[in-house]
Amino acid sequence: MDKNGQLTFSDDPMLNGINEVYQLIERGEFAAAVSKIDELMDVDADYPGIIEAYRVAKFWNNRGREITALEEGKDTAEFLMKQWEVFNEYSESKNLASSSAFKSVMRYIFFMAADHYQYAFRERQDTSSNFHFLLNLGDCFLRLEEYPRAIETLEFARSSFKSNARLMAILGEAYFHTGDLSKSLLSFREAFFIDPSEIDLSMLRAKPIVDLVEIVKRERDDFKDIGEWIPIYGFINDILYVKRNLSVHQVESIEKDIYNLEVTYQKMNKTQVESSNIVPRLINKYLWLLDYYSLQNYNFDNISQMRERLLNIDRELFQEYFSKKK
Repeated sequence: MDKNGQLTFSDDPMLNGINEVYQLIERGEFAAAVSKIDELMDVDADYPGIIEAYRVAKFWNNRGREITALEEGKDTAEFLMKQWEVFNEYSESKNLASSSAFKSVMRYIFFMAADHYQYAFRERQDTSSNFHFLLNLGDCFLRLEEYPRAIETLEFARSSFKSNARLMAILGEAYFHTGDLSKSLLSFREAFFIDPSEIDLSMLRAKPIVDLVEIVKRERDDFKDIGEWIPIYGFINDILYVKRNLSVHQVESIEKDIYNLEVTYQKMNKTQVESSNIVPRLINKYLWLLDYYSLQNYNFDNISQMRERLLNIDRELFQEYFSKKK
C-alpha cells in the first residue's frame, strides 16, 4: 500500500501471480505454470489474462513428456516447429495471439528450437537437410526479433546452398528491421519473383510489404492469392524499386518461362484464367524483362513489344502507367 492506503500494482497478489506465470511459461516450466494458475483461479477465475495463460500452459504441458523424450537436435527442433503450427491454429481459434502468455511461450519455443537447430547443424545430423535446418533457424531468429542472427544464418544458407522464396522473404524482413532498406527491397523483389505462393505474408511486418498488401486488397479484392499481385503493384507504385542486373542465362530463362506461360495462357478460357494465377505470373516475368531492356541492355523494339503485350493482358492496369512513363 502507498502512504494514502491505496492499493498499488505491487500490492496486487493477482498481478504478481500472473506475472510469475508468464515467467514460468517463458522458462518452459509449464507444469509449474499450470499449478500456479490453478491457485490464482481459486482467488479470481476472471482475472485478465488468466484463461489465456491456462490454455497456453496446458497446451505445452501436454507435450512436455514427448519433448523431453526426443533426441537432442533435429528431432526436437522439428517437433517444436510442427507443434507450433498446431498451436498457432489453436491460438487463432481461442484468440490467444495477442496475449502475454502467447508472447512468453513464443520466446521459449523459438529459442529452444533455435538451439536444437544449431546443435543439429554442428553435429551434421542428416546433412542432406542442412538447408532446411538453416532456413528454419533463420525463421526462428526472425520471430525472436534477432535480426542480425537471422541475416547471418540466411545469407550463409543462400551462399552455401540455394535461394528460395521463403528464404528471401525472411531475409528481406530481417534487413528491413536492421535499417538496410536497399537489401530489404531487393530481397523482397527476388522472393516474389521466385514463387509468391511459398511466402507467408502473415510473418512480414516490413512497411513496404504491408503497404502493398493493402493496395492489392483494394485493387484486386476478387483475387484470393494476394502475394501473386504484390510484385506487380510493387513495380507500378515504385515500391520495390531496388533491382539487380541479370545475366544472359537468367534473361534466357525468363524468356523461356514467358513462352511456356503464353502457350498455356492462350489455351485457357476466361473462367480458367480467372481461377488461376497465370496472369500475375506472366505479368511479373514480363516486368523483369522490361527492366532488363530498359535499364540494362536498352532495346527500343523489345520494350515496345512488351509494353503492347502488357496492355493486351491488362489495359486498365498499364495504360495510365505507361502514359506517365512517356
